Amino acid sequence: MHLAQQMPHRIRRILGVACITDKVREARLRWFGHVQHRKEEDCVRRILDADVHGQQSRGRQRKRWIDIVKYNMEDLRLDLMDVENRAELRRRTRVADPSPEGFPA
Repeated sequence: MHLAQQMPHRIRRILGVACITDKVREARLRWFGHVQHRKEEDCVRRILDADVHGQQSRGRQRKRWIDIVKYNMEDLRLDLMDVENRAELRRRTRVADPSPEGFPA
């Protein structure tokens, strides 16, 4: 790995912070779990489950939030049963901040 590619990893390790993309994924899946626990008739749940009909625009389709959630779930090997179990979802999605370099864990 080139020095320029190593710098962000070194900086995160020195400061004791996790990768921002992992933290965003954690928050996204936590929110998805929160919405899935809502009642079926709740407005947020209905919007998430809604199916929009009509013509699609030409070209590559834009990424939707739910598509990214599904990708993240596949990446972590999660399914809807895991989302229903809050403790399991938290255990499998949690990204801990590493201890700063030079400090004990």
